[in-house]
Amino acid sequence: MLTTIEKVNLLQRVPLFRDVRTESVARVAAIAREISCEARQLLFRENDAADAMLLVLEGRVALVRDGNETHELGPGQLLGALPLLAGEAHAESAIATQPVRVLQIDQQEFYEAMAEDFNLTRGLMRALVRLAPGSSTG
Repeated sequence: MLTTIEKVNLLQRVPLFRDVRTESVARVAAIAREISCEARQLLFRENDAADAMLLVLEGRVALVRDGNETHELGPGQLLGALPLLAGEAHAESAIATQPVRVLQIDQQEFYEAMAEDFNLTRGLMRALVRLAPGSSTG
């Protein structure tokens, strides 16, 4: 099991959390749970409400839309963050292509952390603006 400090270090490598203060990332790390999944296990289903985001720690996860694999993600990549933040459904299913270990961040706990910590919310907003296609700083 990862310590909170190890989780903070992993989360700070993800573009969504890069602009978030360490203390605020620690709040997210404290609610993140390690989950292990077997190969071919469904992590979330296309069109289901996004109730968690997942950071892949080990293994590979295929994203599948309408029965077709769109791409595969591996360690250090985040799944389900944008639908979770937007309160939308997943556009794709996520299926482990090999044994996978992830950090799972529950939507409700994440929303509570955002409500209690303005620096978390501000850092996430900065990251979303920076990551948005066609974003401009001018």
